[in-house]
Amino acid sequence: MSNPSFFVINEDANEPARDDEEGRVAHAQLSVQGVPVVGDGPPTSRRRRRSRRVFGSVERLPSGRFRARVVGPDGKYLSAPTTFTSRTDASLWVDVQHADLVRGAWKAPLKRSASPSVSAYVEQWIVEHPNARESTKELYRGLLQTCITPTLGRAGVGSLTAASVRLWHHQLGERLAADAEHRRAALAARGRTGSVASVRDGATRQAQAYRLPGAAMSTAVTDGLLASNPCTIRGTATPRRAVGRSRPVAERLLSSVQVADAAATMPPRYRVLVLMAAWSGLRQGELLALTRADVDLDEKPARVMVRKAVRRADSGQVRVAVPKTASSVRAVVLPDPLAVALGEHLEQFVSVEPAALVFSTGTGTTPARSNLGATWRRACFKAGVPQVRLHDLRHVAQVFAAEAGATLPELMARLGHATPAAAMVYLHARSGRDAQLTAALAQRMIGE
Repeated sequence: MSNPSFFVINEDANEPARDDEEGRVAHAQLSVQGVPVVGDGPPTSRRRRRSRRVFGSVERLPSGRFRARVVGPDGKYLSAPTTFTSRTDASLWVDVQHADLVRGAWKAPLKRSASPSVSAYVEQWIVEHPNARESTKELYRGLLQTCITPTLGRAGVGSLTAASVRLWHHQLGERLAADAEHRRAALAARGRTGSVASVRDGATRQAQAYRLPGAAMSTAVTDGLLASNPCTIRGTATPRRAVGRSRPVAERLLSSVQVADAAATMPPRYRVLVLMAAWSGLRQGELLALTRADVDLDEKPARVMVRKAVRRADSGQVRVAVPKTASSVRAVVLPDPLAVALGEHLEQFVSVEPAALVFSTGTGTTPARSNLGATWRRACFKAGVPQVRLHDLRHVAQVFAAEAGATLPELMARLGHATPAAAMVYLHARSGRDAQLTAALAQRMIGE
């Protein structure tokens, strides 16, 4: 018998047998369709008792699971990358192989031993990601190197199971929490107060690390390396809050007086940067990318045009790229006092060239975020205001605008949010605001 150019399925022997006439008709139909059939003629009585049909085999294993196999063009059996819990699922896998053959898209399924390691596959997935920004890819590579490669990354993609992923996720959380506790203890030993970052318990990084193989394994399913995605833990893609250690958001919302006090203690060339962050709501990368050409103080009211953002790679290289989302490209109108302060800043610190950076170091380069953050923390300490991140001023800007009467669509447009959910992340209730609302309601009751 000549080698088949595809494969034959052996199903349960108890399946009702077709009569010879039906077998001859089926054989003739397959021949007309150009699908090679194993054997030289229609099924005989012996073949009928075995109940063969085309395109693969399904076998029940001693474990109770089912193995699906196909016969490739070379006549050799090729097994599915994984076994199945039911005969139906195994047969469906065989049917998919047949459909791929008909479409001309069939690829031989890889054995588990032949599948790439998780680390290698995720690394290639990052390289080939069609939409991820370079800064996002750098985040992914960092997560791969520190959270995945040392443990889960050594396994083959085809050998991943939901149980092995759950074990990795649990052990990763334990390790990250221990590392965070060690950092807090080290800070306390030196008599230092923990920053916003130091009070974290590793939950955010654990969630980020889990999302990465989850997305990559979805592609592995499409590539035929897995029958299903083994990353099935519910609720782990969203980090839990470090309860009891982080200050409530309301306590991190500076008042207008506190913003002014902190800005006044910053070096002169960075004072307006603080005011811009708190009253315009621009992201730090958007502020550092502003040039003189982006500022229009002659327009009434004055405005700045956000067209790009600065991103600094782990290597230290500074990149200027388009903003985070399409909604981030926007014109932001400035309050008059902020426009006046910005005009004075341009006269004192910015050259007349249109491409000159609005906020730069003394040598005209883009400030490093780490240095800028350290300068801001010192300013907060000198001014006696709460120790908050420079990025927290974006939250302050959203609250300022909301208290001024901005609607949700207006807030989204001003801060460059693509969705209401993103805007709500930055919208908070200020401490003491409830008492003011209650007083206003009391006045309303009396008036009515």
